[in-house]
Amino acid sequence: MKMAILKKFRRGWAALFRKNRAERELADELRFHLERQTEINIAAGMSAAEARDRARRDFGGPEQIKEECREARGVHMIENFLQDLRYGLRTLARTPGFAAVSILTLMLGIGANTAIFSVVNAVLLRPLPFPDSDRLVMVWSTNTKSGDTEDVGSYPDYADWKARSQSFSAMAAFASRSVTLAGEQAELVRADRVAPGFFELLGIAPEQGRTFRPEEQEAGASGVALISEAFWKSHFAGRPDILGQTLRLEADWLVDHSQTFTIIGVMPPGFNISGPEGEPIYIPFVPDPDRGHGFLQVIARLKRGVNVSHAQAEMNIITGRLAREYPKDDSTVGANVQPLADALAGKVRMGLFVFLGVVALVLLIACTNVANLMLARSAARQKELAVRAALGAGRVRMVQQLLTESTVLALAGGLLGLALAAWSAPILARVLAKNFNIPRIETTRTDLWVLGFALALSLLTGIVFGILPALAASSPDLNQDLRESGRSASGGLRGRRVRGLLVISETAMALILLAGAGLLLKSMLVMRSTAPGFETLSLLTADFWVPRARFSTPLARMEYFQNVLARVNSTPGVRSAALVADLPLGGGSDGLGFHIVGRPDPAPGEMFDSQFNIASPGYFQTMGIPIRAGREFSGQDSAATPSVIVINQTAAKKFWPAENPIGRQIALPVSKNATAILTVIGVAGDVRQRSLGAAPQPEIFVDFLQPGPPWPWLVLVARVSGDPQAMKTNLRAAAGSVDAGVPFLRVRSMDEVLASTLAQPGVFTLLLGIFASLAVALAAVGLYGVVSYTVTQRMHEMGIRVALGARRSDLLRLVLRHGLVLTVLGIAVGLGGAIAFMRVLNNLIPGVQAVDALTLSFVCALLLGVALAACILPARRATRVDPVIALRYE
Repeated sequence: MKMAILKKFRRGWAALFRKNRAERELADELRFHLERQTEINIAAGMSAAEARDRARRDFGGPEQIKEECREARGVHMIENFLQDLRYGLRTLARTPGFAAVSILTLMLGIGANTAIFSVVNAVLLRPLPFPDSDRLVMVWSTNTKSGDTEDVGSYPDYADWKARSQSFSAMAAFASRSVTLAGEQAELVRADRVAPGFFELLGIAPEQGRTFRPEEQEAGASGVALISEAFWKSHFAGRPDILGQTLRLEADWLVDHSQTFTIIGVMPPGFNISGPEGEPIYIPFVPDPDRGHGFLQVIARLKRGVNVSHAQAEMNIITGRLAREYPKDDSTVGANVQPLADALAGKVRMGLFVFLGVVALVLLIACTNVANLMLARSAARQKELAVRAALGAGRVRMVQQLLTESTVLALAGGLLGLALAAWSAPILARVLAKNFNIPRIETTRTDLWVLGFALALSLLTGIVFGILPALAASSPDLNQDLRESGRSASGGLRGRRVRGLLVISETAMALILLAGAGLLLKSMLVMRSTAPGFETLSLLTADFWVPRARFSTPLARMEYFQNVLARVNSTPGVRSAALVADLPLGGGSDGLGFHIVGRPDPAPGEMFDSQFNIASPGYFQTMGIPIRAGREFSGQDSAATPSVIVINQTAAKKFWPAENPIGRQIALPVSKNATAILTVIGVAGDVRQRSLGAAPQPEIFVDFLQPGPPWPWLVLVARVSGDPQAMKTNLRAAAGSVDAGVPFLRVRSMDEVLASTLAQPGVFTLLLGIFASLAVALAAVGLYGVVSYTVTQRMHEMGIRVALGARRSDLLRLVLRHGLVLTVLGIAVGLGGAIAFMRVLNNLIPGVQAVDALTLSFVCALLLGVALAACILPARRATRVDPVIALRYE
């Protein structure tokens, strides 16, 4: 109690002191103006009393006097600023080298930050093109046990969420599915099935036509559809009579697996809520009563005054109640409320923010360099600053003068940096769009937000790199500084320490970026030199989708696959062809649990697990995957013969480490009441299934004829003679001639597949390498400047050393030791940040090692080498000092 009273008492006295001080300053200012006006009146011939009365009448009452003093103070501040600006421009004009280096350094830092911000602004910060888009959220279904986001929820859950929640003014759902668009050559397109009120919730209306009516979204209603503007132009050439045209779609979930839809509207350009890829069609969806069947994504609009955290708390209560009411299906179902802009950005958020942090480090290094230059420059201006202080210039006044100069430099650098960003940001956006699925990145441009960011960043940069030199120079020790000014303007021990700390800081930051770039570069080199486990030369792949609606029975699908293989194998130029479910490096993999016959399971209730794949006879031969033991599938293996499998070497070592796996059997559950017994007939070489940076995992191949119906999505692989690019058309024509109703997705060479797996890591490596190289170059320039300036400072000392018998090699070691000590200290400071950054990159890019001691050692050695190179020139200059000239100069 006493302490609280004491604190209040102290605060009261402090406030009173500040108020009294302000009043005293205002009173002094009033007195000054009255005395000045009185003197003017006396000079005009008035008596002293008349002059005082006239001065008071001219100023008016106390309030008017205060107001005029305030106006005079504002005018005085503006005059001071303009005076500082003119003086700063003249000073910078007298040192064009210093100004040019500073402006160019800041241009690189500010330009890089503005370019990355332009992308971040387009993808994450710019409002979505919907009314009140800040109130739109996604409500994800989550697994409360594992903490994972399931992405999709069931229709009954969505209906309960909508009925019970009070935080949302509206809620709707949609589901994206692939469908076959019938035509002369079928193609696979994306259909977004939307719930009633979906477009109204978003506040979006068709560019042509209308949206769905309530009766059109009931089961059994006639088919109607809206199409995207891109689909309208690509499939109908933008014809004006689009309304009323029809589409024939085929899918398992459609009425009779095939349905005709009448086009009733065209959506506005750029509208694509479910992802940046594709040209979607929008159709009504029929509710699915199965609570365990998750297929919906839910979007909602918050009520005014309700925030995301409040909605999340309510959804936690609702999902908890549903878990108790439906323990069989909803015991682990939760909900996660996320702003729609964040949900659309997805995983790219982390990558963009990482690079925003990277360029921020580059800017800090640039600021550190310019701060070092300004410290050196202020040391050379010690006499000027000391004289100004001796004549009565206050510390605030001197700081204002020096900050004005730094702000001028920053604004000039910012202007050039903005021009650099306006040129480079569209190029960066095109590179990222080519290799990543990033929503709205095509809208990257220099808008008012980017201009404001560049201006704010320039002003902040001017303060950041200018405040330390300004504070250091604004509190001079007059006797010491004037004495040092007479001796080579050394800047004193204090200045040398500050410059050394700045070099240590920028070295540490450069190490962080260099370690990240080195780690990515090593990963890229390892992946490029890693054998994929198969031969890529003259190998073509074709993705196609076999609609179950078109081939309703397993026998029909099997006949189609066999006909495709027969037709492709008979095509001139094709040496062999085969089918596989998950193409190596194609981005897909599937895992299943199984039992090993004659061996207990790993634990009660658990099974062995492995990647499973489906392949046709001739697959391993076509791919160039060696068979290490046994044989591969052949035409003799069929649904009428015992089921067989081929395993890779990793599976053989894991499941049968000390025995021959040929002839061993596994039991694979194929349904709730059935288990297939499969016999190992061969061991194939390992291949890189997921990526070149991921080690091979145990993989089991099942013959595509066994043990059950074939999958509807398979990849055709064909080994061809001659130019693979020229064979693409022949391959598509051969496979399409079997059935034009089966859509082909794409035909690629295996070299193109391999290149696509390296594209994203390559972009990250390239960008980070550019920024890291820039950071190292700036750090080297900063170290060179400090060491060179130190040599100039100590010229008198070195002259004395030489005069006393010091050898040239002694001076060389003295200078090099100073630079290398700063570098080693910077490396020691930056090691922790480098390790943390490596871990971030490991989470961002699969296959990158978390912490690589070899890479870290290499980049440390590289930094030391760069530092040594930066110190050599000033050190050689120090060894050539003439003691007579040095002492005469001093």
